Amino acid sequence: MHYDATFKELLHNAPRRLLELLTGSQPRELLTIEYPAVRVRRPDLVSRLADGRLHHLELFSEPDPHTHWRMLEYYFLLGRHFKEEPFQQALYVGRERAVLTDRIEHQTLRFRYQVIDMRDFDAADLLESASLEDNLLAILYRLEDPRQAVRQILSRIGLVPGKARADAMTKLLILSRLRGLPDLVAKEERQMPIRIDSDILDDLLIRDLVRQKETAAEARGEARGEARSEISLLRRQLERRFGPLPQSALERLEASNPATRETWALRLLDAGSLEDVLQS
Repeated sequence: MHYDATFKELLHNAPRRLLELLTGSQPRELLTIEYPAVRVRRPDLVSRLADGRLHHLELFSEPDPHTHWRMLEYYFLLGRHFKEEPFQQALYVGRERAVLTDRIEHQTLRFRYQVIDMRDFDAADLLESASLEDNLLAILYRLEDPRQAVRQILSRIGLVPGKARADAMTKLLILSRLRGLPDLVAKEERQMPIRIDSDILDDLLIRDLVRQKETAAEARGEARGEARSEISLLRRQLERRFGPLPQSALERLEASNPATRETWALRLLDAGSLEDVLQS
């Protein structure tokens, strides 16, 4: 899913207020779990809550007809690993409202978990949080005044150092696409009294990315045009940092998917070499 890399990175930086709102309890410890198999199975976030419960949070940025089987698979794997029942939540952050199943009801099987749409929560608590991760995630919540919320988030971003500031700005722009707000974010950033470092932003070509995505969508309305713009933009970024790209790197760019390109763009913030960016 296109936005998973950004969202999961924020989750694993422990946005405590978000988890408290979802579960009613503070996270005490984040647990790293990965299950080797023919395909790697890695739950999005597993934590031990302050009240003792084992919590499993799974992210969905688009409707998935197999949600219930995915949740059941993790219920079995986590239960077997920890020898206790996990408290499970499916968190939906998609662009459009969607109805996600929250159960399995077969003749010989009954299974349930909790489904939450982030828009069911007011963003005020996350906007007031001391955690920048919480502030960034607030863009996905219910916003009574989107412009004011964006200004609050940008003000917090303006207080962090250069590289961290550019990284946070990139994440905000990526997440804002899920709510149709990248143009508002770019406009408010330009009007900020505390400026985001323009040299860093120009190097990342963030504004170009927003403009090209919007232009491509208006002119063609096709995913193919959007992908070509992203590939072209990322190629220019890489060549600007590391010089002409070898044929193997060009082929990897052409074959890349949106999530991979997003990961590479984030790595470009502090990578020392082309290999560091394109590593598997």
